[in-house]
Formats: sequence, C-alpha cells, structure tokens
Amino acid sequence: MTRSNQFLHYRWVSILKTLCQIGLPAFFLMVQAWAGNTDDFDETLKIGLLPDSAQKILDSRFGPLLHYIEAETGLRVEYKQSKDYLDLLNQFKEKELDAVLFGGYTFILAQQGAGAEPLVLRDNDLHFNTVFLVRPGSIEKRLKDFKGAVISFGSRQSTSGHLMPRYFLDQQSMHPEIFFSKVLYSGSHDKTAYWVRDGIADIGAANSQVIERMLREGELLESDIQILWQTPDYTDYVWAIQPDMETSLRVRLLDAFLSLSPLNPEHEHILESVGAGGYLPAHDADFDLLRNVVHSLRSEIK
Repeated sequence: MTRSNQFLHYRWVSILKTLCQIGLPAFFLMVQAWAGNTDDFDETLKIGLLPDSAQKILDSRFGPLLHYIEAETGLRVEYKQSKDYLDLLNQFKEKELDAVLFGGYTFILAQQGAGAEPLVLRDNDLHFNTVFLVRPGSIEKRLKDFKGAVISFGSRQSTSGHLMPRYFLDQQSMHPEIFFSKVLYSGSHDKTAYWVRDGIADIGAANSQVIERMLREGELLESDIQILWQTPDYTDYVWAIQPDMETSLRVRLLDAFLSLSPLNPEHEHILESVGAGGYLPAHDADFDLLRNVVHSLRSEIK
C-alpha cells in the first residue's frame, strides 16, 4: 500500500491496534468515554508549535486546526507559545507540552533528549525542500558565485532554514564559515527573506513553503526576491507526542488528524490553512536521512 493512501484507512487500523493492546472490556469503556458530552472537558491537551514564522502567522495558520482537534477529541486544547526553537524543546523536555509540531531537526533533538514519538505528518512533509534566495537582478547565477558574500540561515535549530541547506552546501564543498564572509542567523524564514530583500544578507536559505505562502499572500513581492536554487527533497515537520501519553489519548489524537479529508467541505479550510492535502502516520524511519545529516554535521551545529 502506498503512503498516500494510508490516511484514508489508518484510523481503523489504529483502533484495532488499540483493541489488541488494551483488551475488549477496556476498549468498550474507552469508546463510551469518547461518545460522552464533549462540551464538558475533563482533560487538557497542551500543544506547542514550532515558531518558524511570526506569531500572527502561526495563529492564522493553525487556529482552525486546533479548534478542530478540540471539537473532534473532546479535549480542551491549550496552545502554549514559545519564544524560539530552544524554548519549545525545553518546554517539551519539562513535560509542559503533550504534543508538538516540530521541524525534523527539533524532533530528532526532542527524541534524543526526551523520547519524543512521531505521530503524524502532512502528506507533503515527506518531500520538503529549501530555497536559496537572492535579490532580483543579481549578476551571480550560481551558488559558487557567492563566495565571500554574506549568507543568512534561519534558526540554528531549523531543518529547512539551517541544517539541510548547510548539508547541501557542504556536499558542494562550500562550508559556510569558510566559503562566505559572514554567516547570519535570522531566527525565522520570513525574516531571512526580508534580510535578503533589504540587503542585510546577499543570499538566504529558507523554507520553500513559507516563501511560496508569503508571495501568495502579498507579504513578499516578486520584485523583492529571486530563487537561485532549490535543494533536493527531504523529510521535515512532524507532530510528536510525549512517550508516556496514555493509549486512549494517543488514539483520539491520531484519529482526529487522520480523519481530516480534502473530500470533506468542512475540512477544506483547515487543510488549506496548514498547507496539507491530509495527514499520514509518521514513522521513525522517515527521519533516518536527517539523523545521518545531524551526525555528519555534529561538529558544525553544536
């Protein structure tokens, strides 16, 4: 079976797995609990989001999804903001968060430091990439032409804004601290784009989907930036949970994500807001490439 078909039936597979794990009597008690009055919240789900864009953008993108999760699961959803990537990681490690949307690199760090377990990812997260941005009209036409220039990455803990673009530069023998005159870290993808536009950096690496959205919504103009090069695909972004999350809660959350369908008119806006056609079960092996990259760059990304 292809990965693209998994989200259409996996909700039933997850229920059957739960039935095998907890036994028939407990399973029916759990179903009865789900069928109860969801207006009376008896549990709170504390959620965190990777702060890879301005807060107002995160609120706009994920507000519909969080409202849906609350309605679908009967759980009170409490969204806790994070000031940066490290703050998000620390909140998860201190068990202040139950479920988090991580980037690929922050997920690996959360798994290594706190045992984070992958739950779901969007259908397009398996085929992610980074774009290198320059100003329009630049006479430099290739990455190698930017020797001695100023480059900006996003956050140091960003997969698409730092880890993977650094990896692909290294693969072409362009080690950032040696090849460029200065290496900057903007902290977010949108700020990297603005730094390139405003001349603070000559070239910048950013999440391709963020740049596409900024252009589509008018936060960037076609005359502001130009895409010089796009990386090959890699896996990025995953919803992850605490390793000791109760089975019943885990299944309720998984089922809510996998029930989102582009064929359901009520789900269309939710999926459009997060840039997805649906959600798929996430597997640990999806991040093997990133683990290898983290290992190969361990001396550069400390």
